[in-house]
Amino acid sequence: MLAARAIQAALLVSGMLSLGCGTSAVGVDACRQIEEARCRRAPACGIPIDPPYHTAGSDVDACIRFYDTACLHGLAIADAPGGVAISSCVLAIEHNGCSVVSTPENDPACAWLVPAAPVDEASSDASDVSDASIPADAPDADGAADATSE
Repeated sequence: MLAARAIQAALLVSGMLSLGCGTSAVGVDACRQIEEARCRRAPACGIPIDPPYHTAGSDVDACIRFYDTACLHGLAIADAPGGVAISSCVLAIEHNGCSVVSTPENDPACAWLVPAAPVDEASSDASDVSDASIPADAPDADGAADATSE
């Protein structure tokens, strides 16, 4: 009976944990395809891939296995790219030289890898405020009128 309750408790806990394990990762598949292309091209470019993640097989295989897991975090972009964008980037990595293998985000085909800069609303609001003119006799924060207007 005690063993049955322990099993039930374990199942309940694991069920509860699985409900909270959702992900909002963006571009997991894109990440995997791009990193696999980079892993495959790196040796020809003289880019070392002898990382701490090597366990078995070739360095290329170990690199691909590493990114299969690492890419579960997704990419630092707002929206997942479409299949055409991913394919174009992979082709650029495969055919546009070693600089693209090192830094794919610098190639136009992979430029979408760079996250868009957030719009700074404070700076756009500040420019609107600076155009406003404040009457000289307007009360200040204390409610008193400006002394220069008297």
